[in-house]
Amino acid sequence: MSDTTKSRSPAAPTRWSSTRAALVGIGWPPVVVAAGALVVLVWLGRDMTFYHDEYAFLLLRDLSWDGLLTPHNEHLSATLVLLYRVLVGTVGTVSYWPYLGVTFALHVVVAGIAYVVVRREAAGVWALGALAVVLLLGSGGDDILWAFQSGTIGAVAAGMAAVVVAPRRPALAAVLLTLALATSGAGLAFLAGTGLHLVLSRPRALPWLLVPTVLYLGWLIVFGVWGIAPPRFAGLPEYVLSGLAASAAGAVGSTSMVVGQTVLLALVFGLGRARAVPPVVLALLASGVAFFTVAGLARAQLGPEQATASRYVYIVAPSIIIAGAVLLARIRKPLGTVVGVAVLVVALVGNVALLVETHDRLLSKIECERALTPIERGSAGNPC
Repeated sequence: MSDTTKSRSPAAPTRWSSTRAALVGIGWPPVVVAAGALVVLVWLGRDMTFYHDEYAFLLLRDLSWDGLLTPHNEHLSATLVLLYRVLVGTVGTVSYWPYLGVTFALHVVVAGIAYVVVRREAAGVWALGALAVVLLLGSGGDDILWAFQSGTIGAVAAGMAAVVVAPRRPALAAVLLTLALATSGAGLAFLAGTGLHLVLSRPRALPWLLVPTVLYLGWLIVFGVWGIAPPRFAGLPEYVLSGLAASAAGAVGSTSMVVGQTVLLALVFGLGRARAVPPVVLALLASGVAFFTVAGLARAQLGPEQATASRYVYIVAPSIIIAGAVLLARIRKPLGTVVGVAVLVVALVGNVALLVETHDRLLSKIECERALTPIERGSAGNPC
């Protein structure tokens, strides 16, 4: 045996041991919470089936360059097209469960990232609360119960992961951001958040962000510019504030803008009083502001109400939940515990109710589509 082999042989067991230790360190409570939430999601997903935009991907998209790279509602959706072609080619369209299963798996990843960040910055019990609320985030239920939104959820999962790992592994963050941008325009928000995290923690690694930026700009020049409207600044501040308020309300299981504004004020107050806010928390919150800014440049003319859509709330609410859990953990006991439990109960009850409401609303739209042809269902003029 050579010296090189001898020197390398202990490395594999060491890496495996560290990985196993990390998995053991997570423990069973988050697994139980995730399993319980998945039971609820599976029950609510029992009536779901293909709807609206999915038919465009099932019938009109292929693996040609145009099929992969032509914008869908201004988004590059290459990985979503690839996902649907793979699923159609392997499991067909007899059952919706394989498609919804991918969505649920990506959703668990988003919740898992929230758990990891809060556990690292606060404590395990606060992390479990954040995990439960994100898993049952009924305010973003359109994304969770509609498999087509695996594009949005996938972009959020990859984007949040990029923000979190960027200071230690900037190359991996660049890869994750590239995947996020290839899945949904929401990835732009997390590109901004990752940039802020690197500015605060490791500015020398900022050049890594040129990789996803240049690739996305290349797509934009060749394919995207024809499908994206020019930016409009009229109504942008109101659009951003409405979206943030809706996301803050959604974090506590409400759709009331007054509740959202109150939560936002409490969050700003908490950030102002905190002696030191973890850079990752600031970066995730900045991603939320960046998202509504980018979305508003394209859609603010539709009115601020459009920013309150459930599919948008899902993108930003997890970051607000993370920040809220970290700040609540800093309130002295027993007040912090009492407030935290109260917020958790309200958020869970409200979000579960919103999940049920989303199920019923989507089901009514699916029923409405039964009178339409598959092509009509996937068209922009779908009345349902």
